[in-house]
Formats: sequence, structure tokens, C-alpha cells
Amino acid sequence: MKRHILIALLATIFCIPLFAQTGRVKFPGMAQAGTITRDARGIAHVFALNERDLLFLQGYVHAQDRFFQMDFNRRLASGTLAELVGQSALSSDVQLRTLGLRRAAEASFARMNPETRNVLEGYASGVNAWLAGGQLPVEYGGLEITQVAPWTAVDSVVIAKLIAFGLSFDLDIDRTIDLLTWQGVGEAAGFDGTAMFFEDLYRIEPFGKASTVPDATGIEPDREVASSSTRSHQGIREAARAIPPAAIELAKKASRKLQANEFLRDAVDRDHFAGSNEWGISGQLTTTGRPMIANDPHLALDTPSTFYPMGLQSGSINVFGMGFPGAPYVIQGHSPDLAWGSTNNPLDVTDTFIEELVLVPAAPAGLATRHGDRVEWLFPIVQTFRFNIMGDGTNNNLQTVPAGGAIPPATLIVPRRNAPIVEVDTAEGIAISVQYTGFNATQEIEFFRRINRASTIEEFRDALVFFDFGSQNWAVVDSSGDYGYFTSGEIPLREDLQAGTVNGLPPFFLRNGNGGNDWIRELNPPPGQATFNAILPFSEMPQVINPPAGYFVNANNDPAGTNLDNNAVNQLRPGGGIYYLNAGYDGFRGTRITEMIEEQIADGGKISFEEMQAMQADTVMIDAQYFVPWIEQAFANAQTSTHPLLSQLAASPAIGAAVQRLSNWDFSTPTGIPQGYDAIDVNGQLSAPSSTEIAHSVSATIYSVWRGRFIANTMDALIGGIEQQGGLPAGFLPRPGNQETMNSLRHLFDNWEETRGVGASGLSFFNLPPAAGNPAPEIRRDILILQSVADAMGLITSAEFAPAFNQSIDMNTWNWGKLHRLVLDHPLGGPLSIPPAGGAFPQPLAGLPGIPVDGGFGTVDAASHGVRASGVNSFMFGSGPVQRFVAEGRTGGIVAETSLPGGTSGNVASPFYLNLLPMWLTNDAFPTELRPALRIPWIR
Repeated sequence: MKRHILIALLATIFCIPLFAQTGRVKFPGMAQAGTITRDARGIAHVFALNERDLLFLQGYVHAQDRFFQMDFNRRLASGTLAELVGQSALSSDVQLRTLGLRRAAEASFARMNPETRNVLEGYASGVNAWLAGGQLPVEYGGLEITQVAPWTAVDSVVIAKLIAFGLSFDLDIDRTIDLLTWQGVGEAAGFDGTAMFFEDLYRIEPFGKASTVPDATGIEPDREVASSSTRSHQGIREAARAIPPAAIELAKKASRKLQANEFLRDAVDRDHFAGSNEWGISGQLTTTGRPMIANDPHLALDTPSTFYPMGLQSGSINVFGMGFPGAPYVIQGHSPDLAWGSTNNPLDVTDTFIEELVLVPAAPAGLATRHGDRVEWLFPIVQTFRFNIMGDGTNNNLQTVPAGGAIPPATLIVPRRNAPIVEVDTAEGIAISVQYTGFNATQEIEFFRRINRASTIEEFRDALVFFDFGSQNWAVVDSSGDYGYFTSGEIPLREDLQAGTVNGLPPFFLRNGNGGNDWIRELNPPPGQATFNAILPFSEMPQVINPPAGYFVNANNDPAGTNLDNNAVNQLRPGGGIYYLNAGYDGFRGTRITEMIEEQIADGGKISFEEMQAMQADTVMIDAQYFVPWIEQAFANAQTSTHPLLSQLAASPAIGAAVQRLSNWDFSTPTGIPQGYDAIDVNGQLSAPSSTEIAHSVSATIYSVWRGRFIANTMDALIGGIEQQGGLPAGFLPRPGNQETMNSLRHLFDNWEETRGVGASGLSFFNLPPAAGNPAPEIRRDILILQSVADAMGLITSAEFAPAFNQSIDMNTWNWGKLHRLVLDHPLGGPLSIPPAGGAFPQPLAGLPGIPVDGGFGTVDAASHGVRASGVNSFMFGSGPVQRFVAEGRTGGIVAETSLPGGTSGNVASPFYLNLLPMWLTNDAFPTELRPALRIPWIR
């Protein structure tokens, strides 16, 4: 299918007009004339005399530049993508239709106040005014589509739902399966599988201990309760044993189906690298005496870019910033007096339940669930699926798919939870349902509208009550000199946690649907609340204004310190009940940002606007800061050791040279090649790397490959040995994710004096092959550290890495940029991706896909890959900053700069397809432009 599409694209790619409507405009459906102007960067600024006309013109401009992206995303969210791209998307449609973002969007629109509904319909009218021109984007030619459905107001709501869903949905199935697997294997092999899971492999205690509110206020959380009442190993074992085996098999089936969808896989994958950075600095600590915030949200680095920059002005709205094509308003940006940005806060707003089914012939679906002593009917929603037939020369050719097999006739809903059934087994009488705050009639469009009108931090905070899901941490600064941090989102209160205990498994695992751990019902929620459940009050959400530390930092790290002790459910709310936010936060970027701020303000130092931007461009790997001293110590120990294997490793000139390079390294990750884009380059113009950059680049390569080899020789070797001894196939036992792996390795080293590398499970993580004997733990540790250095160099010089390093043993050629690369993918791939962007951005490195870029695992300038990376293309990355934004709250108004990884246009032949990308690649930004008070020359 894709080959056919690409051939058609190549035939038409440069045959489309580049006309963009600008100047004074008045389309049918507008009450009054407005203006569209575009600056030299292709960024549109829209002026109108009323808000509906303003959104009309925003919709028109969005469609003009990004309609295919808008259409693709509304179809993805609505479960009709196959009607665009063909039969291969049917499984995606089934899963998205089951989850029901479109249903939730329709409910949200129905609940919307009339004024907001009216302006949203104005946006849809603007999109349709552009569609009336009859020129669809180039992608449709390859798809054999010449007509599309008109845009609706609900389409915009579903776009907003899609973005928020990708930031807040999780699925508790895989974590549960991993726990049960380790418990079963541990029981058979004679070790504590529960301790292995919680303490040794899947640690939620973060690698770095930065915590937003405690660090900003100096007040540590003090709400601990006895762990035995909430998450004892014995209680976990008993709860896990109570799960029927058939339910586990059904849950596995559900997980496989959901994760067959790339979008859903990224949403639920604990190793997916999306995240964000933000921090705020008091005017007392800045060179200008005015407060500043920095923000770089991390989402998929695709083309067209996720964000769309724009200026909007009408009446009380005068904003510039980033929004999502297909949705109205500016989502991150600033007005004359207020600037804001956000990071994702992965609050646990999803629970997955095992439901007991009951056959009820009289019920609409013939099925019900048992809840306590009640039987509750399931509600069916009939579905019809279609797909686009391509390659037959017939345009707009859709085929209906009959129900059967993987195509269900209906979606089943558990009404009490508003939870769809994602998998069912009527023979066993069980089903899997998912309850999620985003399935409710939420109010994100109202929130967008209100923040575009806000002029003070207080007004912004008041608007947060309308941001119900897609939980975010917000950084805000205003021109009066205030700055602050807030968390948004409705966090459900669970029955058991509110009673101070855990009924069954904690909420980040599969839960029993029979009752006792439900979300507490709230039949009369207060005004502004979306869900009919009790929620954590806003006053108990992490937040701070003008904190005493003079700064706050959030980079998806623990906002309240609830996970720093490796237990997410052992702290109390002020009024009783367990204070639970989430189980697992990033422990890298927030720690490094905090470290940089503390270094800058030490001894009375001040931070400038440019230094805020430089911090965004930081590429230091904090795990290297931690582990390289251990590598150095291992080599020093080896030089005086009498153990034959350890002394042999010390005698290796190559190992000695590698360790010396690591000793001289500053832990940064430059590309080290002329084709590489580094923060030291200026405005997208590349410069030859210095000898220092090359040296640091080589060290980044050695360490990054060492990391994977060390994990393979310690944690993964232990797991592999358990598989072998138990007669299990290789790869049968689950491995922890990236963050969990690094958290656990650090824990072993931090506690070396007490444990000597033995985990809470009783198993040693530092083991040698039997032929090497069983020396003291310190010797085994040092052997494995240095053997991993040798293994890394062997891999770097192997045939696997030959496309990058040509099997050279010359370390000076092991440049990091040959491994660390980025492709900005287009949904249809091929010439539309960057590179090659239809030839406008040729492939920089022969035989190696992507653009060489600095950064690495866990760096502030987010560019992470898997910690187990061991292939020439496995160090690539696909998510990172979709803008970099710094704003200062000056007395005369907000001053800000931003950037974008691409351009405003989705038309590959446009000069604005990727014009902003080179500056983004070198971490440069351009000033934002707020126009003065509205003046339209034809108005008298």
C-alpha cells in the first residue's frame, strides 16, 4: 500500500500551488472582516473584531497549512483512519472506537456552554471555508481521495481529546503480568519474586531525587503510614494469587491488541520517551531582576510538527504561541501580561478492572457484570467499519467490513464506570474494562479559551478547574513579578485508598471489578467538575507561587516526593486516606536542571535569559556522572589486583585508553562530526567540531554502548541465568524498562556497603561465568564493569556498527553523531519525512538514516534512546522538544522566544515546510511577536 501511495506522491509533489490567503478577508459565515498576515517565517497572525470570527480565521489558516494532519488525527481519534489510509488501519480503528474518544468528544460538546460552542463552530466554519476552495493537500492524491467530510466542532474536541489521551492514558496490564511472572518464577526457583519485582527490578524510586514542591519550599513530605498496611509483600502475593489464570490470559490478549496500534503503544509504553521540561526563576535570582520561566514540551518529533505557532488578536484576546492544528486557541504561549508552559504530569487516572460476566438474555447485549451483590447490564454501541480501497484507479472507494473475527459488531460499556470492555471471554465469564477520566464530558476547550483571556497568575489558576484530563504541570509568569507552578487534572479518589488501605493490588495493577476499590461516586459534583466521582481537591494538588527557594523545577519528576521511598501508596492525605498520585516519575532531567540552577546561583550568582536557553540545550548525561567514577575506581582497583581476570583487564591498552577518555570527559554528548547539529552551532549553520568536541563525542559513544553492555552483563545476565536454570526459553522473563533499570542499578551501587550487590530477592546481580570462579563481590563487580568496557569496544568495532565506524579501531572515529540520529517521520513516510523532505533536506550521512544531533539518554535537551541499545540504529530517537520557550515577566510586558522543529506548512513544496528546523536543531530561538492593540486601517 505505502509503495503505491509514494509513487503517486512523487508524481504530484511539486505540482501543487503555494498560494496562502493573506491581507484583509471576509468569508461567507464571518460577521465582519478580519486580517491574516504572515511574517517572514511563515507564521500567521490573525486579527478579528469578535471571537467567533477570530476562530473562523484560525480554522481557515490551520486548514490552509495543515489540513491533512488535521484530517489524519481526527480519523485516528475517531476510529475511522482506515477510511483514509486503507485496510491496514482497521485494527487501529477497532481499538480507538472501543475506547471511544469520539464518544467522549460528543459528550463534551453537548455539555459545553453555548458561547464556547458558538465560537468552536466558528472554527469549524473556517476550516470548511478553506475546504470549499477544492484543493486538497498532495497526500490525498496518493490515497485516491478527492473529497472529505466537512469539519465539525466535535472534530476539534476529539483532536484535543487525542492529544490529552496520549499524555495521560495508561494500561495496568503489562505491569501486572510482569509481577505475576516474577512471583511464579521466584516461587519455583526459591527466591522472593515479589521483592525481585518491587525492590530489585522495577524500582519507582527515581535515579535522581529532585522533587518539585519539596525542593521549591524546603518542606519535605511528612505523611508516612505503615508500609505493611498498604503494600506489604505478603499482601501483594495474596492479592496476585487471587487473580484467576483465565483473567490473566484475557488481559494479555487485550494488551496485545491495544498495543498493535502504534499510537496506543506509545501512550501506554513505560519506555516511550515523551516528557517535558519547565522551571521558573525568581526575579531575585535573575540578571534583570524580573522572573522567568522556561519550557520545552516533549512529544513526537514528526512532520508536520506537532505544534503550530500563531498569533491571535480580538478584544480581550491578544496571544502568541503554540497550538494543535484542528483545535482552537493558543495552548502554550503568552499574552502581553502572562506567559505559560507545561510538562506532562502522569497522574494515575486510569484503572483496569477484571469484570465477572453474567449471561442475561433480556439485557440489550445479553450480558451483565456482577458488582458486589448486584448484576448490572452492559450497554452495547453498534459499530460499522469501512476502509479505503487503493490501487484500483477508483477515487473515494470505501468498502464496508462485515462483523466477525477481529471486527466486533458493537462496543460494550460498563455504565457504572463509563468504562468500555476491551476484551471479553463469555466461556470463562470474564472481561477486561478500562475506566479513565478522559472518557467523560471534559472541558479542555473551555480551559483553552479561558487561559487565552487570562492576564494574571490568579486568573490562570482559576481556569485550571476546567482542565480535567491530560494532566499537566504548569509554569506561569506574569508582568507584575509573580511566577508559579500548578498541577491540573481530576485525580479520582479510590474507595480503598481513601479508607487508608489497599484492597487487592494497588491501583497501578489490574484490579478486581467486584467492588471495594471503585472510584468513589459523586452524584452531584461541584460546578466545573467533569467526572461523577470524588476527586483530589485542587488545594491538595502540588502547587507553589513565588517559592522560598527562588525557583521551581519540573521535568516529569516527582512533584510531591511521594515516590522517593520506592512506595507510591504509603503517605496520608491531610484529612485522611492515602495520598496517591502515580507510581513512577522521571529521575534524570529534573535533577540535572536543579543541579544547573544551584550552580548558577551559588555565591550570589544570577541567571540571564540566555543562560535559561543554554540550560535547555544541556546534553550532560547524569547517569554517566554517577557511573563513570565507578568505572575509574574499577580500573584503579584492577591495576593493583592479584585476581588474574581483573589484572588481565587492567593490562589491556584499549581498556586503559577508554577509561582515560571517560576520565577526561565532561559528560556532554556533542556529535563530533561536521554533519552534526550541536548547540554550539549558530542558527542552523554547521561548524567543524573542535578537538574537544570530538573527544567528548567519542566518550559519549563509549559510555552509551558500555551502559547497554553493563546491563547485559549484570541484570540481564542474572535474568537469563534464571531462564536457563528453569528451562525457560530465552526472553521469557520480562526485563524492566529504561528508567526502572537505571533506578535499580543505582540502588545496588548506592547500597553496596550493606548488600554487596545482593538484591532484596536474595540474588546477586554481579555474577561471573562458572569458569571464572567466585571471587569476592567487589572483584566480581569490577570485572563486570571493565569487561563491559571491553565488550562495548568489541561491539563498536563489529560488523553491526560498520555502517557508522567501518570496524575501525581508531577511537577518534567513534563519533557520537554517527549513532545518535533523528528522522522526523511523516504518516505516509517516504519523501515527505525529513530527511529527505522531497529533496530539500538530503540525507546527511551516507548509509545512516536520519540527522546527527547531540544529546542522549536522559539529557535535558531530550533525545533519549533505549538503555539496552546495541545496534547501529538503536541509538536513534523520535521524540523531544516540540518547542523551546523562554519568557520573562517584565514590567512593560512579557518578552519571549521560541522555536519549532519544522515549519508552519504541511506542504512539502512550500518554503515553510522545514524553514524553522535548522535553528531548532542548533538550539536557537526567534522572538515571539505580539502585535499592538488592534488597528484595522479600513475601520473609521
